[in-house]
Amino acid sequence: MKKIILFIACFTGLATAKAQITSGDTSVIIVTAYLPDVQETKKIDILPIMEDPKVKPPVYQYVFPNVAYKPKAVYSPIDPIFIKPEEKEELSDNYLEVGGGNYLTSYLNASIHNTQDKYYMYGLNVKHHAANASKDPNQALFSQNQITAFGSREKGNDLFGEMDYQRNVVHYYGYLADTSERSLDDIHQIYNDVNAKAQWSRQQSKVNNRLNLKSDVNLGFNLFDKLSESENTFRVINKNDFSAGKGRLHLDLGATYTQLTETAKYNRLFIDFKPHYELTYKKWNLDIGANLNYLSDTNGGVIKPAPYLKAETYLVPKILRGYFGITGDFQKNTLKSLSYENLFLGNTIQYANTYVLKFQGGMNGSFKRFVAFGINISQEFIKDQYFFVSDTNALRNFTTVKDDMSRLTFSGELKFNVNQHIEIGFRGNVYSYSLTAEKEAWHLPSYDAALFSTVRLADRIYIRGGYFATSARNARDLNSKEFVLAAINDVNLGFEYRYKKNISGFIRVNNILNQRYELWNNYRAQGLNALAGITFSL
Repeated sequence: MKKIILFIACFTGLATAKAQITSGDTSVIIVTAYLPDVQETKKIDILPIMEDPKVKPPVYQYVFPNVAYKPKAVYSPIDPIFIKPEEKEELSDNYLEVGGGNYLTSYLNASIHNTQDKYYMYGLNVKHHAANASKDPNQALFSQNQITAFGSREKGNDLFGEMDYQRNVVHYYGYLADTSERSLDDIHQIYNDVNAKAQWSRQQSKVNNRLNLKSDVNLGFNLFDKLSESENTFRVINKNDFSAGKGRLHLDLGATYTQLTETAKYNRLFIDFKPHYELTYKKWNLDIGANLNYLSDTNGGVIKPAPYLKAETYLVPKILRGYFGITGDFQKNTLKSLSYENLFLGNTIQYANTYVLKFQGGMNGSFKRFVAFGINISQEFIKDQYFFVSDTNALRNFTTVKDDMSRLTFSGELKFNVNQHIEIGFRGNVYSYSLTAEKEAWHLPSYDAALFSTVRLADRIYIRGGYFATSARNARDLNSKEFVLAAINDVNLGFEYRYKKNISGFIRVNNILNQRYELWNNYRAQGLNALAGITFSL
């Protein structure tokens, strides 16, 4: 532990020693509209992504936690990875959003912050979302609660800070059907999640040479616990880049320390160093370097070197872009990331320090300003990939197994902007898995796809629809008994009416087909569910 403290102290000191530069033009983003972690398919990062200092308006999106298909593990989520999404329509920054729906759903989302200031921004976000009733399946109740305080300063050296607390409650409603109904206190799981984040950044440009130095320091702390388990995570990241020759040299250094307390303690230290050089050569934009990863745990230490390469060029000027790349990195799987990926984990998790070496290439572009498209193919070689399997206890919650795996993925996306009022798009992925010991890639699909559209009428009425599909998935339990989870077909529809500039109403209907498909083995989705409410922009 003393070595870790000494490393972090030296690491922070290195960044502070360069803090004599006081002029710059860095930017920080503060995202106040909260999308609950337990509803997302993406991994949970401890530190935020920082961009422009702007509070985003509320996003009118309601996803019942037991409806959205969340299993992720190693498949690519349906996200607009090729095409930049449309900017959200702006509302006043301070707002109060309240709503309710079937399953005795309650919903509250509020944001308040200071008025426009040249240098400072600070505020508070509060969110509550809960379902207090369920039927077929029974006892599929949940509660999500979050409060976030944040602040930033843009004055020479920019500073951003955030404190966040979440309390999320779910229930193991997938227990054996032939047993009598259990008390909610016997099947609940409570997640407490405390985060503290800080980022300091600076930038300097010199007139007589090309120093143009940029530097960022990120510090993060996370305390996460659920019943019988807790985990502390510390993270520090220092990124520097400056002009060198005809390009820019980047020196990225980071360290993450996790301390898990379960039936036995498990501590890990990750150190990452990524030097890379960014330049333009003829018609190619190149980013070339190496990624050196060090992992130390109770089993010893290991160093994983990997090339870092990204290259892109226009195949057809301003229309079609081609690219390829090679990357390698550790996935820093934590109790928090696994718990938010699968809400129904038990207390017998096998932790995997997954390492991924990825080769990918593709094309994307646009045509006639109203058609955008992209295709991508990737090959990943994955060491110690984890898979969720059902435990054989009475609650039938989940544990993990691990295996080496390679995965081939083909992805495509197509979007049409018919005019300023109608947008239609399609995204899809096809996967092929090859494993060493396990028979199947448990809970992972062979394809997934999404069809989505948005219609805007007279700048007052917004209609959003979506169709999501995924293939059947294979599952097993600890006794190697196998199951097949049926394919998922889910249709959603959202409607928003902006009565005035500062008042709007919304309704969101999910699972319109009323299918009670299995999200995870033994854990079925609720049927049709809806949420309606009103938003006041202050």
